[in-house]
Amino acid sequence: MSMTELNRSQGFSVRLAATPEEVEMTQRLRYDVFAGEMGAQVHTVKPGVESDDFDPYCEHLLVQELATGRIVASTRLLRRAQAQQIGRFYSESEFDARFVRSLQGEVVELGRTCVHIDFRSGGGIMLLWSGIAQLMKVWEIDYLLGCASVPCRDDGRLVQTLMTSLRSKHLSPADFRAQPRVPVAEVAGAEISGAIMPPLLKAYLRLGAWVCGEPSLDDEFGVADLMVLLDMQQLNHRYFRHFLGRESKAAEAVGMPDSVAHSA
Repeated sequence: MSMTELNRSQGFSVRLAATPEEVEMTQRLRYDVFAGEMGAQVHTVKPGVESDDFDPYCEHLLVQELATGRIVASTRLLRRAQAQQIGRFYSESEFDARFVRSLQGEVVELGRTCVHIDFRSGGGIMLLWSGIAQLMKVWEIDYLLGCASVPCRDDGRLVQTLMTSLRSKHLSPADFRAQPRVPVAEVAGAEISGAIMPPLLKAYLRLGAWVCGEPSLDDEFGVADLMVLLDMQQLNHRYFRHFLGRESKAAEAVGMPDSVAHSA
């Protein structure tokens, strides 16, 4: 494996992008998922490539199918030092989250997480998380920050349904609360029977992450974003080992249908 490769298992490579061309491959996947499938209004520097001002400051983690060369999943990671260079974390664009500045140690933000339409099984997201888990150890991360997206082209009914449970079971302590810059409007009779939680949000919660308050509307992407924070002292070690030790099972599972995993 190369210095940037974190895992190689059953025909898949999980690694950090090492060249501008590899970064662009992740941005093309983002375009396909966010613009092509979700109908998001995205920024492009060239046709079919989704990008923003944060990309040059981020490390880009990808899962590549070695037989075809195609990228099947990706996310980007913004470390604290680089966030200080640009002036903020991405999530601070959507939330007033003053507590972030007072967090001690290494803070890393995940963003733009997505999985190729042909690989939306538990295995696709598991392979990606196997790389994230390795980086959590290597970089000695103290806090993992992010926005987990919930589809919101239903007037917010799904996210409001999920929030009923999240408020009672997964809300952060008061010192770690964030205020949405664009709150999601309340809808009467919002409850949805059998509401399904997006896979990325589910993975965060299983690891022990908190939801830091009410959702913020990202109208360009047609989603409601939840700010999540994983304090490594609250980490669910059993589930963390699940990502570190189940790479082969993840690879076996790739290709089974599942819902899209994505985040801002």
